[in-house]
Amino acid sequence: MKLKKSKSKAIPVKVVNDTLTVGVTAKPNLLTLFEAREVPPGGHALGPLGGLNLTGYSEYRLTLHLVGAPGTSFQVRELFGPAGAVDQVVFDVGDGQIGPQGVLNYRARFDIFGPRNLFIQIVNNGDEAFLVNGTLYALL
Repeated sequence: MKLKKSKSKAIPVKVVNDTLTVGVTAKPNLLTLFEAREVPPGGHALGPLGGLNLTGYSEYRLTLHLVGAPGTSFQVRELFGPAGAVDQVVFDVGDGQIGPQGVLNYRARFDIFGPRNLFIQIVNNGDEAFLVNGTLYALL
């Protein structure tokens, strides 16, 4: 399935948490999680490769851009621990549906279980594939 980028100027935004307060002394770090990653129906995308080490950071803002069939539902999870290990812990960050124009900008602020070996997982609960771009904004 080939997905086309929307040419529409009005893109819906789902805000799931309050705004992030950035202090004058904060040192932000913007980390890329996904770049145009296709998530197959019933499948998932896990990123970033090798996991994250967020030691010393205390505030986290996840931003996703999803493009796919309108109404396709998805889940966002935080995974902590070695990838594929039996003792890997999974936490739900949130969920949603792609908007009526086939595009959704999703933002969430969340806590993390541990600063090392952190992965973000996007699960496609729909019948069609979608594309996801994602970043994580971390503050000290």
